[in-house]
Formats: sequence, C-alpha cells, structure tokens
Amino acid sequence: MNSIARSFTLFWIIYFPTCIAFNELEGFQYMDEAMTAVLILYTFYQKRNPDTNPEPWKEYFTFLGILAFYVAYSLYMKVNVFGAVRLEIVQQIRPFSVIYCTWILNPQFTERQKKWMLSTMIATLALWIYYHPEITQRGIEAEFPILGQLAICTGIAWYLFTEETQLNKLIALVIVLTGLFAPKFKFMGEVVCFIALLFFVKQQLNFKSPKTVVFVTLLMAVVIAVVWQRFDIYYMSGWNNAALARPMTYKTSLEILRDYFPFGSGMGTFATNGAWRYYSPLYHHYHLNTIWGLDKGGGFICDAFYPSLAQYGIVGVVLFCIFWKRRLIAFNEIVDMRYYRVAMMVFFCLVIEQTADSSWLSGKGMGYCMLLGLCLNANLNLNGNEDEDENEDENDELLKETNEYNEQLLSS
Repeated sequence: MNSIARSFTLFWIIYFPTCIAFNELEGFQYMDEAMTAVLILYTFYQKRNPDTNPEPWKEYFTFLGILAFYVAYSLYMKVNVFGAVRLEIVQQIRPFSVIYCTWILNPQFTERQKKWMLSTMIATLALWIYYHPEITQRGIEAEFPILGQLAICTGIAWYLFTEETQLNKLIALVIVLTGLFAPKFKFMGEVVCFIALLFFVKQQLNFKSPKTVVFVTLLMAVVIAVVWQRFDIYYMSGWNNAALARPMTYKTSLEILRDYFPFGSGMGTFATNGAWRYYSPLYHHYHLNTIWGLDKGGGFICDAFYPSLAQYGIVGVVLFCIFWKRRLIAFNEIVDMRYYRVAMMVFFCLVIEQTADSSWLSGKGMGYCMLLGLCLNANLNLNGNEDEDENEDENDELLKETNEYNEQLLSS
C-alpha cells in the first residue's frame, strides 16, 4: 500500500502542472495521454496486489467491452476516417479509466504525502496567476477557463486533504475564489455549488425527499441567476438563432440521435476533437459548415461535451446515465461527510462545466476523476481504520491486564 501511495503521489505532483496549468507549453501537449497510459498500465500491474480494491474491475472491463463495441461499430459505419476514431478512443478511455484506476488502486496517503500534493497545487495556481498578469488588468472582462479549473480543483483538494475545521473550509473557499480573477460564467455557477455543499449541506441528499428537491431546485435557480446572461444567449433567446454555434450544436445532436438510431453516428463524428481534427462530413450534411465556429477548423466544434453523446446514440446516452446513476448511489452510501461533499462538488462541477466545455474528455478533467476515485473508497478505508482502532483497543486492554498481573506478582 505504501508503494501505491508513493507512486500515486508522484503521479499527482507531475499531473497537476503539466496536464492542466501548462499543458499548452512545448513538450507538454501529450502529457495527459502519456500519464493516462502509465496509470492504466500501473493499475493492471498491481492487479494481484491484495491492498487494491478488486470491486471495480468487473465494471471497468464492462466499460472496455462497450468501448470496443463502439470502435467496431464506428469502423463499420465509416462516417469519418480512422484517425478521428483513434483520437476519440484516446479521449473516451481517459476519464473512465482514471476513475476506475484510482478506485482500484485505493491509495491511502500519509499526511506528508498530502502536504506534498497540496503544495504542488498551490504553487501551480500561484505560478499560473503570476505568469498571466493580464487577468488583474482586464478584471471581470477576462475569461480564462484554466484558472477556474485550477482554483476549484485545488480548493476541493485542500478541503479533502486537511483537517475539517472552519478555518480550513475558509481557506478552501479563498483558494476557489481566486478563479474569479478571470471567471467563465459556468465557473461562477460552480462556485455557488461549492459554497452550498461546503457550508449548508449537513447530511447526504435524499433525492426522494421533498426537502432535498426544494434545496436542489433553489440551488439550480441561484446558479441560473448567476450565469443568466450566457444561459439566455445560448439556451433561451438564442436557441432559435441559426447563426450561433453552440445552440446549433445542441439542436443538431438531437437530429443525429434520431437519424442514427440507436447507436449513433460513431466515434469522432460530432462535437469532439476527432470531428475537429478530421473535419466530420456531418457538418456538411447538417449545414453547420456555414456557421462561424463550426466551419472547418472552427473553435466551437468541440466546445461542449453533451452534444458529443449523439455519436453513441440513444443507447450511449442511456449507458452514460446509468454510469452516473451508479455513482450517485455510491456517493449516498459514503459515511464520511467530507468525502461525500467532495464527491457531490465534483459531480455538480462536471454537470455545469460540460454544458460549455469538453474538459471531461481532456487532461484537465483528470483531477476531478482522481478525486471521485478517492471518494468511492471512503467507506472501505473507514472500515479499515475502524478495524485498526479495534485492534489498538484490544492491545491496550491486553497490556493493561498484563501490567496488573505483573504488579500483583511483584507485590506477592
């Protein structure tokens, strides 16, 4: 277990600056792919290690089987070229594998290792702000999505890896609020969820309870109110504007689900990196190639995650929902409220972020996935700690009895 924790600590320390903050620098562009491959290989290498958690293996192999089916289906459909399918394989295997591998490896960090990881994250966040002085000059008009992702991921990790005190909660909040130097509107919604879960949620959310329904409804209302300007542009008044890239991407995804029922158009065909690098014929077919941002090389082709589910059809959408339903059920079984809050924070951040971002499929989303994997093992480690406490109590009792016996022997 110590070797796994050491290896994972090193993985975390290398990942955060190279795959999020400075991924666009020369030499770092493919670090997320390389590190994903290393994590997968290391997990399979540790398969027989008794300190790992064997429970997720069955589900992980099921996911790999589903992915293999869609690869074969995409090659059969030939909507786009093989290169697009290959890029899509790399993107799709990343987030799920990072969750499953972290869940399987079950790293149990020492306090020193946690400090090393947090120090790396804080230093990376500070360096990013230092090397981007324009954010303080442009203020609220500046928008840098990377800063928000750095800030909220670091704040969540601070809350998880430190003692749960009011001071540490406030420090975590201050770290998250550094993202407001250059906020994307979706990040502001994530901040609302972070604050609500950190300070107002005292027990697991029961989605069958009217009280929980009211809480979630109010939370959604506040989030929409905070991001209303962009929400209105893209999803309300702008929904019927055929010149806006993002609404048209969402609307066309519904057409693809209908036209390519039930398995979709295939990998690398719509709203993903593969569809952008190897310009998908679907953009011509649905007359999207004339819209600014969706033309060849356009910057809005892979700008939101949810439309990309159209590639996998109704079946893929259902499978994606089943995956998250299983995770939410597992979250609600977490006993430690700190791990529960972190799991729900990450979930809500991903739900909001992917409306106008595709970081779930990129290296930037790996940090969220690792945090989820750690949370899924919370009960397993809690039980282990309880067993250790019981053993310590038994040892103390035995030592006490031995001392009493020795005292009686000496007195006699």
